[in-house]
Order: sequence, then C-alpha cells, then structure tokens
Amino acid sequence: MSRVLVLGNATLDVIQRVDRLPMPGETVLALSTARCAGGKGLNQAVAASRTGAPTLLVAPIGQDAEAAFLADGFRDEADLDVNWLICNAPTDLSAIWVATGGENVIVSSTDCASSVTSDQAHSFCDTLAAGDVLLMQGNLAADVTRTAAQTAQARGATRVLNTAPIAWDMKPILGLFDIVIANEKEADLLTAGSPSAAAALRASGLHTAIITLGARGALVISDGIETTIDAPRVAAIDTAGAGDVFVGTLAGLLANGMILSKAVTVAVAAASLSVTRPNTTPSFPSRAEITILAEELGCP
Repeated sequence: MSRVLVLGNATLDVIQRVDRLPMPGETVLALSTARCAGGKGLNQAVAASRTGAPTLLVAPIGQDAEAAFLADGFRDEADLDVNWLICNAPTDLSAIWVATGGENVIVSSTDCASSVTSDQAHSFCDTLAAGDVLLMQGNLAADVTRTAAQTAQARGATRVLNTAPIAWDMKPILGLFDIVIANEKEADLLTAGSPSAAAALRASGLHTAIITLGARGALVISDGIETTIDAPRVAAIDTAGAGDVFVGTLAGLLANGMILSKAVTVAVAAASLSVTRPNTTPSFPSRAEITILAEELGCP
C-alpha cells in the first residue's frame, strides 16, 4: 500500500482569539488562549493520515516540555507514525492571532526546523517507493528540500510541495516536484512581475500547480489546463490550518490512488469543514468525516 512521507516541521501553537487584529503599535486584549500541536509539517501529516493513508511524519523537536506535549498528542492517531529528530534548540513555536470572522496572522520560529540536514533528508527519502508521496513545505532549508526531492524522484515517488512559508527563493526547485501548491499571495511572489500568476504558472513548465483560493476553492493548472474547484459555503470562525488540511488531505488521497480532480474536490471540502471549528489540529476532519465527504461528492 502506498504511503505518505511528510518531511517538515512541528510547533507548539499558541492561539489567541481577538475581536480584531491589532494595528501596528497597538495592544489588544485576547478573548481566549489555547495551546495545541501544530506546524505545517505536523498539521499536514495529521490530515494525510486521516484519509487512511499510512503516513510518516519526520520532524525536529527540542528536549523540553513543549516537545513532550507534541509527542504525547499523537500517540494514538491512527495511520500516523512519527520519527522525531531531537535537536538542541527549543521546540519551535507558532504565535497565532485569530480575529472574529476567522482572519488570522501567524509568526513561527524555526530554530528546530533549521537543524534538519540534507543527509537526514536523503536517508528518509531513500526509503520511498513508486506510488509513495513525499510531502514538503517551506520550513526546511533550500538544500534540504532539494536533496529530499531529488532522492524521492530517483525512487519514483510522487513529490508534492506546499510553498508556505516562502523563506527563500523556491523557483529553482519547483521543477523537482510533481505538484506545487500555493495560496494566492505565494503564487504572486513566485511569479513576481507577471500580470497573471495563473498564466505564469501555466507557462512555467510545471506539471501541476494548484492555487488555493480560500472561500472560493482552488484553481488547478495541470498540463496547461485550468480548472476551478468551488468550495461549499460555510460560516468560517477560524481559518488557521485550513490550508494544511487541504494539502494533507490531497496528499493522502493521492497515495490512496484517487485521481487528482477528485482528490482536490474532497480536499477543498475538508478544508471548508475545518474553518467552521476553532484552533488548528483540533479542527481537522476525522477519518469518518473524510469518508463521508468523499461519498457525498461522488469521489470514492
């Protein structure tokens, strides 16, 4: 059975809900504060595993209370195995502010994420096989990302890159991935100077690019053809982590053998469901909910 390897980061998410996001120099009072496991790598691994695809998360953490909190949170998560890379830095932290209506801003530390080496990336990706899926994000260094993609390519695995966050020039390595997923702001950054990010990505030679559109769904650009997948209308209360639900769900469904168009449709619906709930990983759809969504959408 094909599996998903997520090579990425893990963070302790500290989420504060506010009436509105503060202006520069302004202090606002939080309505509530919550702590939960997060980080793009961890989030996407959880979402992938809930499609039923066997998933391995490889992520660095420190040797502190925050690391123990993360490790304890997913011991019983079905279909998810974790290989923690222990480092000397403090476990990475994401500070998340969520305004009424769901808009959010996030600042993440990368002390642990920066410790992952190319040798480690090669070692884990060298275990991949044809049909497996490598899923990466922008948290790791450029050389680590390149090594992982090249190793997975040599093994015949499908390579998926979520460009968030863009912390270095990703353009030289995009062609190493079969599927590149970016939100609208990231797509604009990747195609700076072009009047149309979609047109630029279509002309770039990428096999498949997906631009996530928030409440409007997703735009799939594959083999030069553009297809928009609409999102269902929902009442959003917290959009933090929704992009990770989309990416992880998509990767898991692809590993399960679902075709791209159907996988994107289910992933959009899963992300839409997550924004109706508070916080990051606690808002993610369960495996049963993913199954129901797929059946309702005619995507078995």
